[in-house]
Amino acid sequence: MTHGRPVAVVTGAGRGLGRAIAEALATSHDLVLGWHSDERAATHSAALAQSLGAVCELVHGDVSDAATAAELVAAALARGDRLDLWVNNAGVSFLSPLLATSLSSLRSMFDVNVVGTFNGIVAAGAAMTERGGGRIVNIASDLGLQAAPLLGAYSATKFAVVGLTQAAAVELAPAGICVNALCPGTVETEMVLAEERAEASLVGTTAEDVRERLVAAVPAGRLCTPADVGALVAFLASPGAEHVTGQAICVNGGSIRH
Repeated sequence: MTHGRPVAVVTGAGRGLGRAIAEALATSHDLVLGWHSDERAATHSAALAQSLGAVCELVHGDVSDAATAAELVAAALARGDRLDLWVNNAGVSFLSPLLATSLSSLRSMFDVNVVGTFNGIVAAGAAMTERGGGRIVNIASDLGLQAAPLLGAYSATKFAVVGLTQAAAVELAPAGICVNALCPGTVETEMVLAEERAEASLVGTTAEDVRERLVAAVPAGRLCTPADVGALVAFLASPGAEHVTGQAICVNGGSIRH
């Protein structure tokens, strides 16, 4: 990492949205990519970003542990003493009726989706305050703006992410830090494909039928892609977004209007 090139941290960067975000940032930023469960996938994400010009470092850890956020900050500051962008992307979901959702599932989602985001905001916010500003992007969901059946507990975690975003934006704005939430619609990552299969099993239909219903609910006629999310993160990291903060921005083809 060089002194002149911006540095970004992306959590949950092994696959799906995290990989697409790393790809979208690779031409403009050097990267510290956090991963938890699949080193091979994380290595692939790093190789992809490096092929596009980024210098990458991988950091293994659990975002629900504040020590992981500290390690990510240290890796970013190790070369160049700068941290320009932090993307809280790591997330998990469990699909089930609310009354059948176990407390352990709820806690697991809160640990990663909410506590992980909180840890990232605190660590990045402190480092950026010392260095005169930066950008924080929290990957929420449009279900953090409007809840849906079978994903009530997950929606609660993403509503919490939007709340953290708003509070952090107000508190960190005087330090020159912009904080926004990005709220994708349905993106067919491995996590969402598993949700489609689970929903099909619960309601007695097929995953293809579930997918058709999801597409039919999008006025734009297609589901969100990881590249759509990556492009919006890249915009929020750009000079053109320097006066955008405290927002929950949907990228969902109009399925939920906000």
